[in-house]
Amino acid sequence: MNSYESRLNHLLNLSAKINERIDYLLLKSNKYSFRRLWIFLAGLILTIILLNFNSAAGLIAAVISLIIFAVTVHFHNRLLQSVRKFSFFKKLQDENIARMKVDWSGIPENINIILPEESSTFKDLDLTGSKSLHRLLDTSVSMEGSGKLAKHISQFSPDVKLINRNQKIVKELSVKKRFRDKLILKARLISLKPLSGSDILKWIKKTEHTTVPDFLIPVSFIFIFTFITLFILYSLGITGNIWFAVFLMYLIFYGKYQKQVSSVFEESALLSDQVRKFSVLIQMIEKYKFDDNGKTSEFLEIFKAENEGASDELKKLERLIAFVRLRENPVYRLIFNLLLPYDFILCKKLLTLISDIEHKLPLWLEKFYELECLISLANFTYLNPDYCFPDFETGNENTFEIKNCGHPLLVRNKKICNDFAFENSGIILITGSNMSGKSTFLKTIGINHCLANAGAPVNADLFRSSVYNLFTCIKVNDSVSDGISYFYAEVKRLKELIDDLNNSKGRKIFFLIDEIFKGTNNKERLTGSREFIKFLSGQKCAGFISTHDLELVNLSQENFNVTNFHFREEIINNEMIFDYKIHPGPCPTTNALKIMKIAGLPV
Repeated sequence: MNSYESRLNHLLNLSAKINERIDYLLLKSNKYSFRRLWIFLAGLILTIILLNFNSAAGLIAAVISLIIFAVTVHFHNRLLQSVRKFSFFKKLQDENIARMKVDWSGIPENINIILPEESSTFKDLDLTGSKSLHRLLDTSVSMEGSGKLAKHISQFSPDVKLINRNQKIVKELSVKKRFRDKLILKARLISLKPLSGSDILKWIKKTEHTTVPDFLIPVSFIFIFTFITLFILYSLGITGNIWFAVFLMYLIFYGKYQKQVSSVFEESALLSDQVRKFSVLIQMIEKYKFDDNGKTSEFLEIFKAENEGASDELKKLERLIAFVRLRENPVYRLIFNLLLPYDFILCKKLLTLISDIEHKLPLWLEKFYELECLISLANFTYLNPDYCFPDFETGNENTFEIKNCGHPLLVRNKKICNDFAFENSGIILITGSNMSGKSTFLKTIGINHCLANAGAPVNADLFRSSVYNLFTCIKVNDSVSDGISYFYAEVKRLKELIDDLNNSKGRKIFFLIDEIFKGTNNKERLTGSREFIKFLSGQKCAGFISTHDLELVNLSQENFNVTNFHFREEIINNEMIFDYKIHPGPCPTTNALKIMKIAGLPV
């Protein structure tokens, strides 16, 4: 049994054990439901019977029955909470099993997020969308964290120092399954809605310029002390009802500044769950014991401080917002503000705390979003123990080598992996029949490059590459609304490659071009492709170009920067058999006419 199968079986067994635990707790819960019913009925009957003989005994029986009933309800609610917790925990394991099997029906849909501006490479390599790398990886609990992950896997201009740092953190987090599961579980238990840090920041920014005059609290105390004292004297018959006039003056004074205070309270109450979720998650991150000498501990240093860490200040904010929620009850609100200037004191404390954290909070949130990205990559590492971390060659300017490299979005039992390597070769020209695997091979290289640039492991036994900027031209689409034909859309895309080469600032570009100029006629396609490849051979770039034009393979004889490879097929009993393996040299066969004949067309 290999490491992948062992990991999959472990998760399947864990899911089964959790399910057994849930069944046991549900059975216990049913027993509690019957107990509650019998305790209630028995207490009611006993109370009625005793009341007929002795009212005191009846009241005692009622109190005792209510206490027993309340204790039973308390333990039953704790049991139901455990059922909920284990149900979420099982769902989390099932999602991981679905990610391992690439079973899209079991992988959560992407959070409705604002993605970074999508380039063609997003679509070419299926980085985002319903069946995408982003969805396969994403375990984020916040909208912004999910959006940041999309940016993370689209680092088409990699930073080797950042990649090395990310790799170290991902490796450290990949063995912290309990930490990762607990973080996601806590977030889901608080609220199923994703955390929205941008809403918290908008509220902070909106309230940062709100001020409460310093005189409000002392003046309010004077009013309250005066009318309460006068009311007591009135009740004792010492004074007249002048207290009421003072009380009205206090109401007018309170009402004059209430609108200003309420605007702060209304929005803070709406963000109660968001602040609580973020506060609880940061508390958990701070308390978790990471290796002091590890990169993760250093990465999370921002949440710690000599006096008060991020969690301490967020707990204060959480408590103040809880007091804001308390005043939503009109009875409590009336009582609190009659006895002391509750609203003014609370608003003052809230604004003071906001002033203290308004510059720190964006940094905390940004660091948390980045941690979410790295947790997603760490989870991906854990679920694919047979994947390898890539090596980047900073000394050699033109190196690329892969062994047993496959596409991470393909189901394992249908996946064909390939080996490939070049040293100082510029352009790899791939020929081959229709459906032979050329496009999938290009996408495999591209999507693994994106994983490598993010600091994640890749679907390969070995992945070694120079540091390249990535460019793709695979899924070109025409546009009826914009009046752009398929061919012109491709021309525009390839012009972007020339622009990137002119603006690369010394960094080599790694390109993946599928079916070059297939949108035009044979003669012009051949001429255009030949000249474009000749142009690329003199630039600081390397990459793969697939084509059906077998005439282009002769370029390898004219230019040492062009090397031929191909995909092939066999026809056995009128059935086309593909091995989906890349082979050296130009393609010796074609299959277009064979496909037409097998399909019954008049060839």
